[in-house]
Amino acid sequence: MRMIIYGAGAIGGVVGGHLARAGYDVILIGRPGHVNAIRERGLRLITSIGTYTLRVPAVTGPAEIEFRPNDLVFLCVKGQNTEEAVRDLRAAVEDVPVFCFQNGVRNEEIVSRYFPRVYGVMVRVGGVYLTDGEVIARRDPPGWLIMGRYPSGVDELVERAALCLRTAGFFIMVTPDVMPYKWGKLMGNLANAIGAITNARGEDNERIAEAARQEARELLEQAGIRWISGEKLAREWPEIRLPPRHRLDVEAQSSTWQSLARRQGSVETDFLNGEIVRLAERLGRQAPINEALLRISQEMAANREPPGKYTPAQLCELLGLS
Repeated sequence: MRMIIYGAGAIGGVVGGHLARAGYDVILIGRPGHVNAIRERGLRLITSIGTYTLRVPAVTGPAEIEFRPNDLVFLCVKGQNTEEAVRDLRAAVEDVPVFCFQNGVRNEEIVSRYFPRVYGVMVRVGGVYLTDGEVIARRDPPGWLIMGRYPSGVDELVERAALCLRTAGFFIMVTPDVMPYKWGKLMGNLANAIGAITNARGEDNERIAEAARQEARELLEQAGIRWISGEKLAREWPEIRLPPRHRLDVEAQSSTWQSLARRQGSVETDFLNGEIVRLAERLGRQAPINEALLRISQEMAANREPPGKYTPAQLCELLGLS
């Protein structure tokens, strides 16, 4: 199999880099500046146990690839870029399996409009991408992934993909019901916007994060949406709680924080907190905490503002939590 990493940023670069290190056939698709740097100097993969320069083929779009029957696409773009990415992919190939290595719960639905073979992946990868040509894997093992067919099921292909990723060092669980795990990850990702807005960590943000999660819990319960909490996941899959063998301490936080730090102009908050806001609207309710986090983070992105516009105390006041 050849694995095409569509979106070679923090997640895609770490996944693709480790697969390439393990000897697998990998192609990266990324932004022009990132791709040019990889072509000139190789992909610099910084890990907690060493730094590697990997000569990996890199292109700026699917049109530059001659697709083969045994190709897999690992879609690693952020949610706001999914629609455009899969349209470009569909223009280049009629049928290819697509694995959604993405936060949020809407990407699989979008991809399924274009391709019949879609797989969900719940991603826990401590990846950082701030400099073109370079990605950082903050932990060893590099990540924990839960995979299955969308909307449900398991097949030989997902098992083969899981085997490749295990060989590359990732912890993998395969499940016939992947979306509840992705909903559970979304609950954790509701805090991404908070760290990006405040540039703070841990206890300073916890009061806001708990308010956002409680708002979401009530809505998911009313909607009858099943989600797997971190505690339940740890009981099902004890490996998820094993401490990393090694880790790197870096300033960078979540993917939302990194988007603001790179002044990209957009963030994926609409696919995280925005999902809770849309759910509230469908139920005839409101989600004021998540709605405010969505609005503030999107305004910061549009204005090219770096992380840390407000302190946690200031954000609490804006959210009415003082």
